[in-house]
Amino acid sequence: MFSRIQQKYPGIRFANLGIGEICVSSLPLAVSTVLGSCVAVTMFCPVTRTGGLFHALLPERAPHGKLHDAEPCRFVDEGIRELLRQMERSGADMPRLVCKIFGGANAVFEEFYAVGMRNVDMARQVLAEEHRSVQSEDVGGTRGRKLFFITHTGEVFTKKLSSDVCFLPEGNANR
Repeated sequence: MFSRIQQKYPGIRFANLGIGEICVSSLPLAVSTVLGSCVAVTMFCPVTRTGGLFHALLPERAPHGKLHDAEPCRFVDEGIRELLRQMERSGADMPRLVCKIFGGANAVFEEFYAVGMRNVDMARQVLAEEHRSVQSEDVGGTRGRKLFFITHTGEVFTKKLSSDVCFLPEGNANR
């Protein structure tokens, strides 16, 4: 996927987005992130060629939880509203925004909590409350995803992660 992006966009800069982080740019960037039950929402303005995304861990902030002072983009509901604010500040033509949702996988051990689908449901709900339609989504399932978001075109490249196990024996000399 990396080489495919380099071939299509020679000289493009790459950046990595972690949990709770947000990126908005009109410069050509390929922003990557890896999602399990987390959710990423992308927004793109075709008029200004500005794109943005964030990477959220949980659907919403618990009022008395341990993460009460965490970054807003750790939470789907607050992250969407923050991304909308930053897109507007960047000069995006807000009625023309293209919104997409990614992630929300549910691992076997998460079935009871279903955090992944709760994240996806919250993203759909908040986007609807903000009068934004979802153009496309790649959500759910049991496998995580790696995605690259191209900020100046709005393109998203995704790949489902393998469940293959890699074993490195103790004392492995490959460092």
